[in-house]
Amino acid sequence: MSATAARRRHGRRRAHARRPSGGRGWTEAHVRRLFWRAGFGATPAEARRWARRGKAATLDHVVNGPPGGARVRGPAPRVEQRPLDPLNEWGDDVLWWLDRMIRSTHPLQEKLTLFWHDHFATADQDTPLMLAQNRMLRANALGSFRELLGAVTRDPAMQLFLSLADSTKDAPNENYARELMELFTLGSGYSERDVREAARALTGYTADWHDDGTVTIKYDAGQHDDGVKTLLGRRGRLGVDDVLDLVTAHPNHAPFLVGKLWSFFVATPPSRATLRALVATYRGSGLRIEPVVRQILAHPQLYRGLDAPDMVKCPVVFLAGAMRTTGTYVTQDYPTWLLELMGQLPFSPPSVAGWDWGAAWMSSNAMRQRFVAGNHVVQYGRPRPRKGAAPASLTPQEAYARAWRAVGEPRVSAATRATLTHLAARFFDDIDARWRDQADWRADALQWTLRHLLLTCPDAQLH
Repeated sequence: MSATAARRRHGRRRAHARRPSGGRGWTEAHVRRLFWRAGFGATPAEARRWARRGKAATLDHVVNGPPGGARVRGPAPRVEQRPLDPLNEWGDDVLWWLDRMIRSTHPLQEKLTLFWHDHFATADQDTPLMLAQNRMLRANALGSFRELLGAVTRDPAMQLFLSLADSTKDAPNENYARELMELFTLGSGYSERDVREAARALTGYTADWHDDGTVTIKYDAGQHDDGVKTLLGRRGRLGVDDVLDLVTAHPNHAPFLVGKLWSFFVATPPSRATLRALVATYRGSGLRIEPVVRQILAHPQLYRGLDAPDMVKCPVVFLAGAMRTTGTYVTQDYPTWLLELMGQLPFSPPSVAGWDWGAAWMSSNAMRQRFVAGNHVVQYGRPRPRKGAAPASLTPQEAYARAWRAVGEPRVSAATRATLTHLAARFFDDIDARWRDQADWRADALQWTLRHLLLTCPDAQLH
């Protein structure tokens, strides 16, 4: 293909990908927005394929996943030629989950597992317990919230984290009862008495520690307070499931939960009409998560401003997305320490309230680490820049286009594209034209530079 033809092809592809949302139809720009919000970005092939298939088919694919359930595809993760060992090697649990984000055929399932990990934030527990909780959250990510809440309540990592295990009728612990209402289900509309009464109703679980350091959570009816309690206006001999039924039936629950789901996918608050519609869907489905998520992902507000995204990528999404869209697999341990430095180390949320989202991710140190992450993705991604593959004879536009294609054809604003093309045009100004060997070496460096900047520029921080 001639250089002129290549430029025309790149220009047509770029114009198609960046068509604004005000136009008719379903475009690559819509697909990329959906795949970032509901996962970890779209590859060029995915963007083109699903733009042709249309919105309804794309939503079905994103929400339902592939027939037969989620799988992982591509090479298994290895660090310095060894397989991952999450139970014994520090950070391998993080790499294990990051690998699933990169290679999963159902990214929405992983994205919602991340959401529930933040919503039911748990930390400082043994790795086996945290991995078991992670699998439980994944299995329930799109199902019944009431069933998910029951599984979380009985989850050993959560029970130990919020002292529900060994909370007895003689000394009921209020930690889980309080967070159950404040953070997990209601947000408001309950009293201190409700917390105390719920804590009584939740008593009876005990932690049985074994000689090998493992633990089993058991229910001991003799340690349960079976007295009469009054919770959220209901009086009776309430137990664990009664508490969960009452909080999920409370009028505040549905608006609280669907509002939090909405804010995970859309940066701007929903209108009152949209919130009412989501609440109706949630209640009408029997408190199922999938219909609400589907309705959010189909909403026009999610696709507003395709040329001006307004949602900051959290560190996990930033890194997993950069690796997924560039075909970079887990072969090094850099993601673990970089995510810690960026402020979001999976399995280690800062508190039961989870992480602060949005602009809070963009501290000076965290942004510096994102810049470092771009270096690693370029170094270990594919295809790696090869010596002499991009000669100095390329025009600035051709050099930019080659780098853009190499990093997965990301959304780039006109201003960024102009800046990077200008960089390419002036990259050789200080080289004598007679020094061709030096010029070709500089051309290789230009490709590394352009790829890195495309992965770390301001456009790359938003989706």
